[in-house]
Amino acid sequence: MSVTRYELTIRVRTASPLHSGGIDEVVNRTEEGRDRQTVVRRFARDGRDRPILTGRSVKGALRAACQRYLSGQPDAGVTKVLNPAALRSLWGDEGKKSASAPLRAACLTVHTVPLIPEAGADKGGLDAGLKSRMGNAIDRYWGSVADGALFEHEYLPAGRPLEIVITAQAGLPDGVAVPAGAVEPATPEQVETLFELLLGLFGSERIAFGGRQGAGWGRVRPDARPGAGFWTLTRAPLGSCDDLVSWLSGGQDTAGTITPVDCGGPDRMRITVEWNSPTGILVADPRRREAELERKRQEKEARERAAQEAGRSGEQGDVRDDYVPARQMRTDTAQGERLVLPGSSVRGALRSRASRIARTILAARRAPVEDWSDTDVHAQLAGDPVLVRDLFGSTEQHGALTVLDTLAVPGSSRLIPHNAGDRWTGGVAGGALYGEEIHDAQWGDLTLELNPGSFSPRADVNRRRAAWCLLGLVLAELAAGALPLGSRGTRGLGQVKVTGIRVEGGPSLGVEDWVLAAPEEGGGAGASLAEQILDRLRSVNEGIAASPGAGDDWTGWSSYLCDPEEARDE
Repeated sequence: MSVTRYELTIRVRTASPLHSGGIDEVVNRTEEGRDRQTVVRRFARDGRDRPILTGRSVKGALRAACQRYLSGQPDAGVTKVLNPAALRSLWGDEGKKSASAPLRAACLTVHTVPLIPEAGADKGGLDAGLKSRMGNAIDRYWGSVADGALFEHEYLPAGRPLEIVITAQAGLPDGVAVPAGAVEPATPEQVETLFELLLGLFGSERIAFGGRQGAGWGRVRPDARPGAGFWTLTRAPLGSCDDLVSWLSGGQDTAGTITPVDCGGPDRMRITVEWNSPTGILVADPRRREAELERKRQEKEARERAAQEAGRSGEQGDVRDDYVPARQMRTDTAQGERLVLPGSSVRGALRSRASRIARTILAARRAPVEDWSDTDVHAQLAGDPVLVRDLFGSTEQHGALTVLDTLAVPGSSRLIPHNAGDRWTGGVAGGALYGEEIHDAQWGDLTLELNPGSFSPRADVNRRRAAWCLLGLVLAELAAGALPLGSRGTRGLGQVKVTGIRVEGGPSLGVEDWVLAAPEEGGGAGASLAEQILDRLRSVNEGIAASPGAGDDWTGWSSYLCDPEEARDE
C-alpha cells in the first residue's frame, strides 16, 4: 500500500445568516446604575483578527451530519464501505489511549474557512462587511423582557460564498506495517466514498454550520460554477519525488471519478404558514433608534452653535426635541436589505404558548407545576415540560423545531405616535412622546421545520407524535388569531391572520401531510382553519399509546407531559 493524498474543495453559499462564536466576553449582570448593554458575540478570529469558521467547527458539523445519515436508512453500499472501523480511521479515534489500543489521528484535515475576501482582510471587525443582530428572551410568567437575557450576535449575511477545503491522506508508505492492535489507516476507497457522502449531504442541504440553528441560521447551499460542479477534487500518490512534485503542482483533477450519494431531500417535516398582518408587525432594532437619536443630537448641537454664532442665542424656535420612533429590524441578503421577522422571535412566541398550554393541562390535572413568579427565564426554560423541551430544546439538548427568518421588501410605512398621560394632572406628560414605524409590507410565509432526528434519544414514535400534537395546538391558536407575533401586542400590533397551512414530510413523523385553507371571507362555507387543525390532531391522538410511566388517569398525547423517568434522569 502506498500513500495517496487528496484535496477536496467544496463551494457553497450561505442560505441564511451564519454565526460561529469565538471567545465570549463575560457580561457582568450584577452591575447596577447603568443602562442595559450587550456585548457582541463575535466570530472566532485568526492571528490577523480576521473572522473565520474554525476547521474544528466545520469538521464537527460534517461528522455529525454523516452520523445522522448513516444511523438512518442510508445506501447499503455506502454503509458497507463506511463501517465503524473505517469511520474510526477517517474521523479519528474518540476513545482513550491504552497499551492494547493506541489512538489514531484522523486522516482528514478540515481547513479554516475565511469569511471575508482578502481585499478586506485588514478589517476584521464589523466594518469588514459583518453586521450584528440583537435579541432578547421573554419571561414566561410576566410576559415582559427578562432580565439578563439581552444578547447580540455578529453574523455573516445570506448569499455570501464560502470555500471549504478538506485534505486527506490514505494508506501507508510501502514497507511500513501497521502495529499490532492499532487502527488500520484509511484506504483510498474509504476516503473517496466519504467524499461522495459529504457531497450528497451538501447537495440535499443537510449540513449547517455554527450556532442558532434553531432559528434557521448556518444553512448553506451548493454554489456551482458555470460549466462545472460545486466541488473540485485532486489526487496524487506520494511514492516518489516526481509524485510529490505533481502534488505540489496541483495534483490530478479527479472530480469526474466520484459521484455524490443521492441522499434525497432534506430529512425534515416542513410546515408553511401563509399569513398576513392587518395591524402590522414590529420587532424593533434598538441600535437603529440609538443611531438616529445620536444623529438628531448632533444636528441639534450644530443648530444651537449656528444660532449662537449668529447672535441669536436666545432664539430656540428652530431647535426641537423630535421623538425617534422604534424601527423594524432589517437584515442583509443577496438581494439587498430586507425587513426581517426573526425566526428566534417567532420561535420564542411559539415556545411561550406551548409552555402555557402544557402547564395549564398539568395544573388542571393536579400535576406538580412550579411557581415561576420569582424564577429567572433561564430556569424557566430548563423547567419546561418534557414535550416543550423536545420541540424547543434547552441548554442540555437541541430542540427538534427550527423556525426560519421571514422576510419582506421595504415598502410604504406609517408612523404611529403615542404619548403618556400624567397620572396627577391628567394632561400629557412632558418628554413622553414615542411611537413606532410600521411597514405595510407583504411578509413571506412563516416556515417551520421539524427534524425527527433531533428529538431526545428516549423519544419513541408515540412521544414524537405527542410533541407534534402540542405544536399543532399552538398552530391552531395562531390560526385562530389568538397568538400575536413581534412586540407591542398589547397596543394592537402583531395580529396574525392565517390563510393556509401546508405540512410536507409528515410521514417522517408517522403523520399525514396537510393542505389546509381558511374559508373565504364573506360567509364562505367550511370549518375554520383552527377547527380543521384540531380535527386532524384528534386523528393523530387516537393512534398514540399512553406513556407507560404517566399513570392510569392519563391517555393520549398529554400523558407525555409528565414523564417520571425523564424527571428522575434530570
